[in-house]
Amino acid sequence: MKDHNLYRFDSGGPPPSGPAELIISSGNTDFTGDGKEDIATFTRGSTADAYVAASTGSGFSGTSQKWHDWFAAGSEIPLTGDFNGDGKADVATFTRGTTADVFVALSTGSGFSGTSVKWHDWFAMGSEIPAVGDFNGDNKDDIAVFTRGDAADVYVALSTGSSFSGTSLKWHDFFAAGAEIPAIGDFNGDGKDDIATFTRGATADVYVALSTGSSFSGTSLKWHDWFAASSEIPAIGDFNGDGKDDIVTFTRGDTADVYVALSDGGKFTGTTVKWHDWFAMGGEVPGVGDFNGDGKDDIITFTRGPAADVYVATSTGSGFTGTSQKWHDWFAYEGEIPAPAVL
Repeated sequence: MKDHNLYRFDSGGPPPSGPAELIISSGNTDFTGDGKEDIATFTRGSTADAYVAASTGSGFSGTSQKWHDWFAAGSEIPLTGDFNGDGKADVATFTRGTTADVFVALSTGSGFSGTSVKWHDWFAMGSEIPAVGDFNGDNKDDIAVFTRGDAADVYVALSTGSSFSGTSLKWHDFFAAGAEIPAIGDFNGDGKDDIATFTRGATADVYVALSTGSSFSGTSLKWHDWFAASSEIPAIGDFNGDGKDDIVTFTRGDTADVYVALSDGGKFTGTTVKWHDWFAMGGEVPGVGDFNGDGKDDIITFTRGPAADVYVATSTGSGFTGTSQKWHDWFAYEGEIPAPAVL
């Protein structure tokens, strides 16, 4: 199961639209379908270009290629996932606001289809938070939305392979309340993506609601009681390659530590373990993906700014390689939106 990551625009540098916003993404960025996850960047704004650098297994192709020249314009939210189930990750964009449209451009393996198609015309309205995952286990990624706030509802629209079901259904009526950070992953390894929420702050609890294939279990369960404290950045991935998604947190700043808690199918291991002690420092933008195609998720960081370097530390199954390697030296410049990443 592909990892599912959070995007949050904050100290990593604001996107072109300016205000901070939370975005969740599937993190499935295998656009070529070769089993290794690639990287993408969305310029948004008035150019709305989408570039891809494919993974070679030990680096990202030196010259990124434009895969679409008009996608996720303005401040729309781009997400990735395999929406038609052909083994290649596609791109979706959520207009939100008052139109709340969802457009998809499918991957051909060397580009995204030139004319994006509207797959839903009323989803993730206003400031609701969209997400991507295969919630019914049919190998086609679906879309979910978290209303958060006081209502804390979760709605899902399933993929038919050519659209998202017209009437979205409420799959949970109280999850990720207030300003909690929701996430997507297959935590029990049954092939269906579940939902998690990180309270962060002083409590730093992690709750999970498992997918039944047609809803998320009504009573969410605490799977960890101290993870991603304060303003740390949590993300999701299968770091030991056992088919169950785990959790990772990036402290960033001056310490730049990376901690992991593995899933045993019913909880995340009580004692978190430091898997790296110098990664994604300062305001760099970290992320997760299986970049070398060995079945274990790795970590990535985008420096953005004027350097726009990309570093990767691969997973050994019990840690991330101590010396991160530069896999690209010019990607996701300044305020562009990279994928997969946690902004």
